[in-house]
Formats: sequence, C-alpha cells, structure tokens
Amino acid sequence: MKIGRILVVLILIALVAWVGYRANQNIQAKKREAAKPATVTIVPVETVAPAHQDIEDKIHSSGNLQADAEVSIFSKVPGKIANNLVKMGSVVSPGQVVSIVNRDEVGYDYKPYEVKSDAKGVVARILLNPGASANPNSPILNLVDLDTVKVVAAVDEKKIRFIGLGKPATVTLEAFPGEIFSARVINISPIADPVARTIDVELSISNASHRLKPGMYAEVEWVESRRTSLVIPLVSVVDRGGQKGVFTAGDGRARLVPITVGAVVGDVIEVLSGLKGDERVVTTGAGQLNDQDKITIVERPAAQK
Repeated sequence: MKIGRILVVLILIALVAWVGYRANQNIQAKKREAAKPATVTIVPVETVAPAHQDIEDKIHSSGNLQADAEVSIFSKVPGKIANNLVKMGSVVSPGQVVSIVNRDEVGYDYKPYEVKSDAKGVVARILLNPGASANPNSPILNLVDLDTVKVVAAVDEKKIRFIGLGKPATVTLEAFPGEIFSARVINISPIADPVARTIDVELSISNASHRLKPGMYAEVEWVESRRTSLVIPLVSVVDRGGQKGVFTAGDGRARLVPITVGAVVGDVIEVLSGLKGDERVVTTGAGQLNDQDKITIVERPAAQK
C-alpha cells in the first residue's frame, strides 16, 4: 500500500513539473515574440496640391422646340381644291398663290379662285388635297416660321429670381449631340404652376439654316453664378463615419483632415472648408489609409500625368 501511494505521489509531482515546464516555455516564447521589432507597413501614395478653379452654378431645364409663328391658310370662298401649288417643306412668301379652288355653286360660272398666303414661312402640313371641299372654316395648309425657333422651359420657382429678360442660355439637342446653340430669354410667364412649382420661360434661338425643327427635345442651361474656389481630385475624398475628409501628407505620415465639400465639376470637387491650399493631398491610395499611417510618396512617370 505504501509503495502504491508513493508511486501516485511521484506521478503527480511529475505531472505538475511537466505542466510548469510547458507554461514556462509558452511565457518565454511570448517574451521572445514581443522582443522582436514590430513590422511597419508603409503605404505608397500619390499626392497633389489643391488648385483654384472657376466654378459655375447652373440652372437646368428642358422643353420642346416650337416655331416662332404658325399660320393656317384658308380659302375665302367655298369650292373644291383643284390643285395645291406647294408641298410640305416649300418656302412660301407673302402674297404667293398656294392653292386653286374651283367654285361649284349651281347656276354660276366662276373663275378658279387663287388662294394666297398672308405670311411667309415653310409649309408644315397639307390639310386638304385636290378634290376635297374647301371653305372659309377649313384650313388648307399650315405654315411655320423657322427663321427663329422657341423653346419653353419650365424653371423651378426657387431659381426664377436668377433669370430675367434677355438672359443668355445654352441649348443642347438630342438630334445634334455635341453641338451647343445660343439662346436668349424673350418671355417669362406671369404665373407659376401650383403643382409642379415651376414657371415657364420662353427662349428664342436663331435658326437661319432651318436645321432645328419644332417638336425636337431641348435641354436648356443658364449660368446662375460664378466664383473661384479651391478644388481637389474627386478620388481624394474619403468618407469615414459619414464625415467627408482627405488625407494630407507630411513627415512621412498621412493625416486625416475633415472637409466640407461643394460642387462637383468633372473629376474635381470644390472644398468649402478644411483646407488652406498649401497642403499635399493624397490621391491614389487614399482609400487604403488610416490616420497617422506611414506613407511614401510615389511620383507618377511624366508620360502618365
């Protein structure tokens, strides 16, 4: 019995010694690991200096082109259309004969009646063809004046104070991509749309070549105001917890600086506050950074700038 007890005690002593040995080994390993130099990650970045740029606030609207004037031509006497002397697209001058009407009153022999235009313009539609009955209440054709066209654009009532008679605007058309047409405000509606909260503004566009057609869709743009502002590349801006910011480079580290931004113009963004303009702002690599990260500035080859 004594021998058995002795063996148990020896086994317990050996077990405790082994556990202590392993614990000491782990402690020593952790000390050795802690003593090793920490690995520092240095992030390569590109930087730029903020620049000053002219910023324009603009008012945008849209509408359809309209003819400057549209006139319907009637026969002053009843009868049947004998012949139309013009066709769609014909240019008509005031006093020009456009149609011949045969009067068909029983018992009377009338000369063919010449229907003359009262205005200049281009034939937009032929409404009565030969053989059709004509009378003073039924238009034979419609003329439009295309030397000048109009566009009526609905402008937000909050922006109408920036628009006055004669104010210039630029117009673009889906029919002529890449082209810009000059326009000028000629009328402003005295009332507002109570549902859309907009006011109709009428603009005039010179159209001597008659390229612009009534009914075409047009985008209208006015310059509301101009100012010179500090701008940085759009890629520089990061969002951390809902706060816009940029990383500035200095002494080999990145510093997160909160900023307030304004208008986006192409690939740059306006900075309203937060930067002085003499900083170096991180562009490429900004998304990988945290505040106080170590960085190295990489110069982009001249051919890629």
